Amino acid sequence: MTFPLVQMMQTGLSFDRWREFVAEFCVDCQNVAPGAGCDDILWQRPRGIMVISNERGYIHGLFSYQVRDDIAEGLVLHVDNVMAVEIVSRPYVLDTMRDAMNRLVHDHHCAAVHVSLGEMDERLRDYFSGAGFVPRKIRYCAPATPMTSA
Repeated sequence: MTFPLVQMMQTGLSFDRWREFVAEFCVDCQNVAPGAGCDDILWQRPRGIMVISNERGYIHGLFSYQVRDDIAEGLVLHVDNVMAVEIVSRPYVLDTMRDAMNRLVHDHHCAAVHVSLGEMDERLRDYFSGAGFVPRKIRYCAPATPMTSA
């Protein structure tokens, strides 16, 4: 059900590639302890995809996350692939995403949240800046080059 949103935001992504990505992030995790309910178990996962939907089940946003140990900060919630469709003027979807990030940080005892955004997505950059996020680390990206045999 998430693929139409993903395809709208990432037009060149195939359904098979999306399924591979979801499978990687949603495999069973060994350190998830059964709790009182399914909801608790899902929040305990150290990586996953958080989906934001309304009461009718329409999907308005998602993000992927992974809890990783940072040498300087300790446990950090890393958030990527932020996709949100706001059909009203207020940032309800992004506010809900931020609330979900806060719960993940709390549940996993993280010291910080690192959100990676596309450099051209001014709407998301403005939202997170207004929510108290500040640029801290810069990620440089380069395409992989094939190894040449000698």
